[in-house]
Amino acid sequence: MSISRRCLLLLMLSCLPLAGIPLMAQQQTTASAPTVQKLPLTAALVLTPEFCATVNNKGGLKFPVGKAACSQLPATLNAVFTTLTRVDDSSKAGNVQVLLEPKFTDVSGTQRAFTFSKTELVVLVEWTIRDREGNSIWIETAQGSGARSMGNNITLRKNLDRLVHETVQQMADESATKMSSAPQLLNLHVEPAKADRNP
Repeated sequence: MSISRRCLLLLMLSCLPLAGIPLMAQQQTTASAPTVQKLPLTAALVLTPEFCATVNNKGGLKFPVGKAACSQLPATLNAVFTTLTRVDDSSKAGNVQVLLEPKFTDVSGTQRAFTFSKTELVVLVEWTIRDREGNSIWIETAQGSGARSMGNNITLRKNLDRLVHETVQQMADESATKMSSAPQLLNLHVEPAKADRNP
């Protein structure tokens, strides 16, 4: 083989690893996080004591999903509405434009069979949104799911708390996304809530 051909062959071989770079760059695109747009509505989030006390017991494990939901939902849904007020009863909502009422329809957790086994959790919440007159204007379900190794008896509590937090947060994020894009809420034209004035 002549020197010129040998140099050409070496040059071609050295360029081969670079050929795959554009393809790899295309394959490594990451999915963008869902965007939530703020609705020009004042809302009351009804978190009843019963909802906040919801606990699922499965195979000796307790999943306090109600406590987590009542901690995480207000902060997440605050990004959706102009004003969000938390109340424990719908009668305390005041002069808001919409009323948000969540209800757990399913909480499923798998049993921990042995040390370091993986535990799965699924949370389903049904939302009912009512207008100022009490009419249902939007009903939808949001889901969160997660899986995590529970580790041993020392790390069990910490890992269980993380699983509940991550699963409930996923449900809260899906709730916010669905609410912010719901046509019934986007097209809701109501007068802004006004503070009572003394005559």
